[in-house]
Amino acid sequence: MNPDAGSTPLPPLVLLAYRDAMFARALQSVLAQGGYRVATADSEPQVLLQARRRRPDGIILDIGLADPHGFSVCRALRADPAVSLATPIVLTTRGPATRAQQLDALRAGAWELRGDPLDTEELLLRLAAYIQGKLEVDRLGAAGLVDAASGLYNAVGMARRSEELAAFTTRQGLPLACAVFRPAAAEGNGGDGDRLAAAFKQVGRISDAIGRTGPAEVAVFAPATDGPAAERLVARLTATVARAIGKPTLALRTGYSAAVATPQIDPAQLLNRARMALDAAPPRTPPSRAG
Repeated sequence: MNPDAGSTPLPPLVLLAYRDAMFARALQSVLAQGGYRVATADSEPQVLLQARRRRPDGIILDIGLADPHGFSVCRALRADPAVSLATPIVLTTRGPATRAQQLDALRAGAWELRGDPLDTEELLLRLAAYIQGKLEVDRLGAAGLVDAASGLYNAVGMARRSEELAAFTTRQGLPLACAVFRPAAAEGNGGDGDRLAAAFKQVGRISDAIGRTGPAEVAVFAPATDGPAAERLVARLTATVARAIGKPTLALRTGYSAAVATPQIDPAQLLNRARMALDAAPPRTPPSRAG
């Protein structure tokens, strides 16, 4: 929970970041009526400062706040260790949100991007669901959903986050991919598993959900990623993880599966299919680097 909480639980805190003061006041009023406390910011430095100091339970951010596309602030928030990975970041934009913007929002680590006209009733309902999940993570504590050795999601946390990603990608009509990685040698060795998980923590994309789903197994759920893109993701991670571990020729067993948004994506099925593909595939060794 955010540090404002005392012995009596306070309403959830939402950080509202808009340059347009009039629109910010109107949305602040809507949030207050919905039972939220609200902190505001109107510049990128203020957003980052408020996020670090106040530890909000949710963030609503206008993509026009900073650079022309506005996603740099979201990326900075997701990269900030003071901002919980469970904190939902909802981006908004003036005019309809395009597919390209939706993809950029996911890549930046946002939970969703909403365009004009902004349906405040729906926004409040979605925000309530997102923040309920965040507060539950706070209640359970890191040990409940996070692997203590690596800082990645554990199997329980991964199941929960993958379900959230599946629901989001289905609503947006986007594909979702799952990739699984294990060391080719000494599978099940705790030390190898720790090193593998730590490497994924270091090189993984902020837009992906990454979890330690076994003693020496890491799973990655990648939104807005179809089959060919999943193949490229696996190749990139195989190489970067090997370098992070300090073994450029490290062989990994890998498998992946991808699904489109219709019908409803089942993340458990994606994970199972990725594991089946891993079992059927030969170990993958990163390509040698010239020079």
